[in-house]
Amino acid sequence: MRETQADKALRFERLVAPLERQVYFTCLQLMGNPQDAEDCAQEGLLKAFRKLDSFRGRSSFSTWLYTLVTRTCLDALRARREQLSLDELAEAGYQVPDDKAEVYLRLEAQERKAALRRAIQRLPAEFRAVVVLVDLQGLPYLQSAQVLGIPEGTLKSRLSRARAQLYKILLEDGELFDEGKRPNDERRDRHEL
Repeated sequence: MRETQADKALRFERLVAPLERQVYFTCLQLMGNPQDAEDCAQEGLLKAFRKLDSFRGRSSFSTWLYTLVTRTCLDALRARREQLSLDELAEAGYQVPDDKAEVYLRLEAQERKAALRRAIQRLPAEFRAVVVLVDLQGLPYLQSAQVLGIPEGTLKSRLSRARAQLYKILLEDGELFDEGKRPNDERRDRHEL
């Protein structure tokens, strides 16, 4: 008996519903802004719906879906030869609560997160993809390698190089990620402790 479009849509919704948030998050981390992330997530999900009959269960559905979505994002990045805005912190807006010490710690944490997001955006697309899938999404190496269509060893190598490049980029932002400097330690000398 052949599956109707309505049955296919219900099956697709049941499979995708638990993964929708992670799909969007993956797209957001790869694309760098909500509008492009939404476009790529929609396009990737549309591709997945159209190709649902080609899913044979050789891998998990999530691996198959992440493969389609990640490739959609990488294709979009290649198409635009990415130059993304790095001024997200200014757009985010920060409201100052009353406690000044807490304000400083929160602001510093926000600045670190923003710096990390900007650093991830500066990575080449192939490095960014492995960092997003492994470090941010928490996918296992093997599943991430399957999503990207590369051997697991290549994934591990790219991840190592991506992390090293991220470290170097973050050190360039010396005030927040200074090597050898402890956070929140501007006013104390180490010898006083």
